[in-house]
Amino acid sequence: MRQVTTGAILALLCLLLSNAPALAQVPGLPSLPAASDGTKETDTATGKEPSLDDLIGILENDDSRAKLIESLKAAAYKAPAADAPGTPAPAEATPNHNLMQTVPGQLAGYSRAVVGWLLMTWQQVERTFTESVDTLAGAGRINLPRILEAILPVVLVAIVVFIVLGSTRYAKTRIYDRLAHRAVTSGPFRKLFLLVVSGLVDALSIVLGWAGGYVVAAVVNSGRPSLTQALFLNAFLAIELVKVALAAFVSPRYPQLRLTPFSDRQASYWYFWLSRLISVLGYTFLFLAPVVQDNSSAAAAGAVKFLVALLSLATILALILKNRRRVEERLGRRYVAGSRTFSTRFNYLLGKVWWLLAAIYVLALFSAWLTSPTTTLPFLLAASGKSVLAMAVGGLVVTILSRLIVRGVPVPDTVKERLPLLERRVNSFIPNALTVIRVLVVVAVLAVILDAWQLLNLRSWMAAQAGQRIVGGIVGAGTVAILGFAVFLMVSSWVEYRLNPNFGTVPTARERTLLSLFRNAFTITLAVIVVMLVLSQLGIDIGPLLAGAGVVGLAVGFGAQKLVQDIITGAFIQLENAMNEGDVVTVASISGVVERLTIRSVGLRALDGTYHLIPFSSVDSVSNMTKDFSQFVADLGVAYRENTDDAKQVMRDAFDLLQSGEHGPEIIGDFEMFGVNELGDSAVTVRGRIKTLPGKQWGIGRAYNEIVKKLCDERGIEIPFPHMTVWFGENKGGGAPPLHVDARARTESVVPRLEARPETPAPAQVVDRSRHGSVNSDGSPIPPDNDGEDGDGRG
Repeated sequence: MRQVTTGAILALLCLLLSNAPALAQVPGLPSLPAASDGTKETDTATGKEPSLDDLIGILENDDSRAKLIESLKAAAYKAPAADAPGTPAPAEATPNHNLMQTVPGQLAGYSRAVVGWLLMTWQQVERTFTESVDTLAGAGRINLPRILEAILPVVLVAIVVFIVLGSTRYAKTRIYDRLAHRAVTSGPFRKLFLLVVSGLVDALSIVLGWAGGYVVAAVVNSGRPSLTQALFLNAFLAIELVKVALAAFVSPRYPQLRLTPFSDRQASYWYFWLSRLISVLGYTFLFLAPVVQDNSSAAAAGAVKFLVALLSLATILALILKNRRRVEERLGRRYVAGSRTFSTRFNYLLGKVWWLLAAIYVLALFSAWLTSPTTTLPFLLAASGKSVLAMAVGGLVVTILSRLIVRGVPVPDTVKERLPLLERRVNSFIPNALTVIRVLVVVAVLAVILDAWQLLNLRSWMAAQAGQRIVGGIVGAGTVAILGFAVFLMVSSWVEYRLNPNFGTVPTARERTLLSLFRNAFTITLAVIVVMLVLSQLGIDIGPLLAGAGVVGLAVGFGAQKLVQDIITGAFIQLENAMNEGDVVTVASISGVVERLTIRSVGLRALDGTYHLIPFSSVDSVSNMTKDFSQFVADLGVAYRENTDDAKQVMRDAFDLLQSGEHGPEIIGDFEMFGVNELGDSAVTVRGRIKTLPGKQWGIGRAYNEIVKKLCDERGIEIPFPHMTVWFGENKGGGAPPLHVDARARTESVVPRLEARPETPAPAQVVDRSRHGSVNSDGSPIPPDNDGEDGDGRG
């Protein structure tokens, strides 16, 4: 191995002497000037030529050695530079250049790059192995007695530290129990606050233990702690605080405080192994290795660190292989269940290769620690820490947002009574908004990770004009969308409040119709304006869009003349206040209650429950039977032998009884007697009219007819109906044949049934305003038949 190292140094020396001009450009290396003819010049300042001492100084310094290696690699794989201007290019330069532009030439270039990368990787592996052997050779220089003698004063401090830490466990447990109990019914933000409080409590106990150790060490040493005691206390503080952060992330003992998607078994499992690895590596590198170096040698300390790191590496690789299938199944669970979203596919593919990526990363970290502990290793650790922190913060934000989506935003009961639809509107908007925020969080996390690994200069990009334009556009678009939704929410809530009959003034049918149309029109207008402003904030020129929208609108106007006719007719119908929601109308020969009224069509609910949607272009007339007031036309047909004055008196008396009954408040005028209206084939028709509230004429008419029938029966006034005459014929003498009727059988069959009929008391009169068909059970008006009439009433 020493021969290999000596050979490598000689080869490096040859490369150094042959590449002196290139090395002169490496920052941080001693200057090695060269003359124009390629020979070395003497240093004008010192008068000395570069010697082997300079090379030894470069090789002894880690930074300069790393820069030297990078410069040598660049010199080895860099293409020859072009000659000075005026120098003719070689004859084969142009053919080679043309060859590289072809597909086979590009494939050859890629293959050369791959071979070069494999060669560098092999050299790195060989160098790692060499460094491992050299480091392990220092294990024979460990002076164990001196190390034990140096560690002995730390034992008392360690005992005091852990006693203080253990004495605070009871108080911490009670605090944690209370925090966990409150977290059960807490929202995500409050649970995050409780988790932070629990972490602060844990950190406080560690600080108390650290302070107690310092006090004991100062008392024992009559002044200040020894170096080994200070090393132990500082290592204890740093390691335990890292473990506090890990415990807050997975919450192994208190799942109520956990915000990460770990099960109880997974949280305990990973916290157990990660905390042990952190303790072993932390106390080794921060305490044990410095003590060994101070009492033995640097080579012995390197051997101790190497053995512990190698053992930790083997443990981590074993954990990765052991949990390979388990993590793969967890990541691919949703994909196996049938989901095919992008995140599901990505997690499924990640589950297949995660163990390989993790193993390569751990091996690369170990190799960087051996070969380049001052340059590559800090970079890897810093980039890894930033990546983990970014993913942890992003995952925490996404978790909180997901729980907000599930829980929704509650609205107080007092507000819900006034605005019943407010909670539904807010909770329908929040999932979409939070989905956009989640996407932005994922993009931000990826940007931070790329910046940490120097694949993207995030700070420079943010300072550039393009970055500022994109970020400003996203922020502006989000602000416009939020403000637009706030305006929509306020206007819709105001309309809803005005339509709520339980608060303020009861809205009229006209107000209900106009407010509903206003809300629809306002929503469409606001949506168009918000979309245009969002596109403008994102940097999209909306001028061509507006021009295109105008052309498309013109084309649609010509092609959809029926739609334009619907809208124009509907606008005039609304301006003339021909009908409103809740009115009973006849439109396009269909009668029903107006349930929905837009600028283009009207929706009617017929008597049999059928819903009719009628466009205004097919409406030639509107018959509103509940406009301002209604009237019931009462016709009474009596026999020709009856006195018409008696019939008129029956109609007046029936009206008086009706007006004094339950339907009295619905009658808004006196009874109008028109007199004899028709002399029919079998009856004389007497007509009168009753003025009622809108939509009450049908129920009042039914109740009035019942009273008229009762009075006619009491006063013996005949209401004619069709009669049938049965002729049995006659014989030659002019006499009719006898009609044989068995009176005894008729009496036996009818009389017993009359005698067996039980006497039932008359039922008590119950006031039911809907028993005559005035309204439905829910209070809505009952529409007439499709012929526009129901009984004898007309609107």
